[in-house]
Amino acid sequence: MLNISAHDALHLVQQHWQITGTISELPSYADRNFKIRTAVASYVFKIANPNWSYADLDIENAALLHLEKTCPDLALPKVLLSKQGLHIIPLHLDSTTSATHLCHMRLLTFVEGEVYADVAKDPDINLVQLESSLGIAIGKLDRGLQDFSHSAMNRYVDWSISNLPELENEIVHIEDEHLRALVEQHTRYFAQHEAEWKQRLPMAVIHNDANDFNVIVARNRLGTQDLETNKVEVNAIIDFGDMCRHLRVVDLAITIVYALQHAEVPERIRECMLAILQGYQSVHPLSKAELEVLPALILARLSQSVLMATRAYRKNPENTYIMVSQTGVRRLLKQFDTMGQAALQELILSVL
Repeated sequence: MLNISAHDALHLVQQHWQITGTISELPSYADRNFKIRTAVASYVFKIANPNWSYADLDIENAALLHLEKTCPDLALPKVLLSKQGLHIIPLHLDSTTSATHLCHMRLLTFVEGEVYADVAKDPDINLVQLESSLGIAIGKLDRGLQDFSHSAMNRYVDWSISNLPELENEIVHIEDEHLRALVEQHTRYFAQHEAEWKQRLPMAVIHNDANDFNVIVARNRLGTQDLETNKVEVNAIIDFGDMCRHLRVVDLAITIVYALQHAEVPERIRECMLAILQGYQSVHPLSKAELEVLPALILARLSQSVLMATRAYRKNPENTYIMVSQTGVRRLLKQFDTMGQAALQELILSVL
């Protein structure tokens, strides 16, 4: 972990961006992130883990700067230039191991709202409305990125779906026999077909991580005091750290996988998928050929999640939360097996 106090972090922001306010730390796995509140706005000061190269951060900032022009409908984080005109600034920091590392710091606007994971649990909201707005938001984001390119877009990213075949040796460690057979089937099918899909289907730089904590929802209260309703709408996507170039339909597959964590019964699974698909298609239509491979990509992403968790748990068996968080993923793989791939594809193609 990098050694820096909130007081020192605020001083850096004052020095380089001439912004001051109240500061508090935000949770982060490996980086150091701070929220700064001023009288007029809020910001996120980000100090990247030394493992992130300049190019890794530059592709994020470049994408956000690009999306300011191509995707004005979404309230995405905005990149702030320092007083020297820089959007990434090098910083040497000590770590808890007493070593000094070269890090990089950035300042972005803070996107206000609630995370999808919390809103989806609210019994008083219209889930179909929320899911439809999610599909629209991801569609707008992908449409905004369709002509974006960067020198780092083909970089290695842990969570790229292309890495699924590299996890095959973890399959044997899945204890549930039925689940193990499903993951093996879907992993091998993906490995056999990915190259051919990439040759004939549209490729693009994708966000690659529209999980339910990276999706920001706005609430608007409508009506009179006596008859008030909640309108919920996805208005932003954050955390572009896993961006990479792949099939553009992969972003939709990932979005559906995370949203389905909040849809437990078969009827809700179908309803959720249709709402997202119809929303997406309304702003950034995919071809029939892309939608035909969507079921396999959904099943591949679910399998990737199982295998990543299996590997993480083998390395750290004391962390039982790793497997608890897998409940929805493993449930979905079995539910899709019961549904059958023909029915799943028929459901998806019904939006054409």
